Amino acid sequence: MSKKILVFGGSGLVGSKFIEIYNKTFEMLSPLASEVDILDKERLLKIVSEFNPDSIINFAAYTNVEEAQKQVGDKNGICFQINAVGAKNIAEVCKNLNKYLVHISTEYVFDGTKENAPYVEEDSPNPINWYGDTKYSGEKFVLESGVGGAIVRISMPYSPYYELKKDVARFFLEQLKSGNPIAAIEDQRITPTLVDDIANALNVIVERKVLGLYHVSARDSVTPLEFVKTIAETFNLDYRALSSITFDEYNKTKTAKLLKYSWLNPSKFEKEFGEGILHSVEENLITFKKAVDSRASN
Repeated sequence: MSKKILVFGGSGLVGSKFIEIYNKTFEMLSPLASEVDILDKERLLKIVSEFNPDSIINFAAYTNVEEAQKQVGDKNGICFQINAVGAKNIAEVCKNLNKYLVHISTEYVFDGTKENAPYVEEDSPNPINWYGDTKYSGEKFVLESGVGGAIVRISMPYSPYYELKKDVARFFLEQLKSGNPIAAIEDQRITPTLVDDIANALNVIVERKVLGLYHVSARDSVTPLEFVKTIAETFNLDYRALSSITFDEYNKTKTAKLLKYSWLNPSKFEKEFGEGILHSVEENLITFKKAVDSRASN
């Protein structure tokens, strides 16, 4: 008998990949937001009671950082409601019904000033924009609920295909293929992570029902400039139209402050679950290319 998993936010970039890979491993239910509003606690209680899952994964999030900033300080705004209140509701229902919860969070809970080493789980959050603030509030609500579960922070997820949202890797790839000029940041540190790695990491977390906080990301970091070059080299594309820009130049055009050092260190995860689940940026791009090519040829 396969384990039952209830997934919230399963239509998103990361949630949809988890479902795609593991829908035959687990018996999964992933209601649409129109079917189950995570702000409706009674409805949440009903669906969790009826489906009676072994575990629940909460991918649901408002992730538009720029739009979120327009709501700064507004706890009635959709960003705070989904990222904080929704997380609180799910955690409290899981606590009441004694269900294991995996809550997905982000590197945006940090301030991006850690220059010399990537962020580890012991580092203190200090969000610098409203999106990060709401996600950190969500983390705190999950912890305060006393639910048994894990909080998993992920970083800059990208996918070979996802119709609803263009991620950083596919954006850069599209620009390279079109020969369009690209100005990429030369002095920011990031850990862009293939969604397959995140899904596979979540699988082992759910299987073992571990408790605590985990960073799940690529095993190494790059600058956006290095990332574009590696994409070009992986796909054998010309990158002569590529130029560099400083983080400060790029950031001054943004409403929401971005993180200069938004890198995560996943070594705690690897120590507990072993190597081979998470990969380097370059290894992930090779896998990404295979999937992109495979999809193009079908």
